Amino acid sequence: MTKIIKTALWVLLSVMFIMAGGAKLMGSHSQVEHFAQWGYPVWFLYLTGIIEVGGGICLLIPKRQFYGIAVLSLTMVGAAFTHVKAGEMEAFPVPVVLLCLLLLLAWMMRKPPKIGNENV
Repeated sequence: MTKIIKTALWVLLSVMFIMAGGAKLMGSHSQVEHFAQWGYPVWFLYLTGIIEVGGGICLLIPKRQFYGIAVLSLTMVGAAFTHVKAGEMEAFPVPVVLLCLLLLLAWMMRKPPKIGNENV
């Protein structure tokens, strides 16, 4: 059961970040407006889109998952600070929840501890 939940979480987060980044890369009107409202230049919208799509793809590649988690986690920290700075407290929980889910995935990736003495 745990493996099913873990896989579902990987896929869900991957798709979510690829879609969110894709909207930025396509220059979605709402995304352009938000980034302008926050005082970010247009190139930063596209950079964020590249990071989100790339990170989402990395989540699907077992040997690259850690890098996807790291980059997307940093991006979510930045998103959370952006919402706080802009006074958008209603949007603040979204990147925080995504960050927590990414950190949960990182925790699930860890190797289980070895039990007992293998040298005996």
